[in-house]
Amino acid sequence: MAVTPAEIIRDARLAAGASASEVARRAGVATTTVTRTESGTMNPTISMLEKLLNAVDYRLIVAVEKISNETISELTNAWTDEPWGCEIEWTRLRAFVDHLLRKPELTRIAIEDVPKPSGFNQLDVMLAAVAEKLADDAGIKRPNWCKSIPPLDTKLLPIGTPRMVKVAIATAPKQFKERNIYLSGREIWRHKGG
Repeated sequence: MAVTPAEIIRDARLAAGASASEVARRAGVATTTVTRTESGTMNPTISMLEKLLNAVDYRLIVAVEKISNETISELTNAWTDEPWGCEIEWTRLRAFVDHLLRKPELTRIAIEDVPKPSGFNQLDVMLAAVAEKLADDAGIKRPNWCKSIPPLDTKLLPIGTPRMVKVAIATAPKQFKERNIYLSGREIWRHKGG
């Protein structure tokens, strides 16, 4: 979850039990620098953020991470043909969703491209359901391509005891139910919003 410089400075200062003027004195800056940073009216440079954090005995660690370019259209090969039938590669779907839960600002771009037919109808319908749930959760418009994917002809139910199936049906996201998929959202949304 991303935090702002304002939150970082304010939380560190409060944890240290220091006033804004005390932080400013220790950092060798004006008190207004601390208060403007905490209010969000000033966006500090990395060196200023480091100076303010050092004043309350915190260290700044900066990490750089490559943004995943995977989009839902690249998941059309997320299935295998097994002797007993086709299987969705659930790990790839989970990783895709997990990434967007950590970086929700990428959701629109990640779901807007039209996936080519995968050759496995259940996966095509699942991708549309996942895209719709991601869009709804992000408060953005559902991708237009989802309208061209009809629901499954028969219910897709999990394998398990009657109780497990009942729980899955009860906890299936509405976007899945609309497409005749009765799997618990926790199958893909492991961290939040399942």
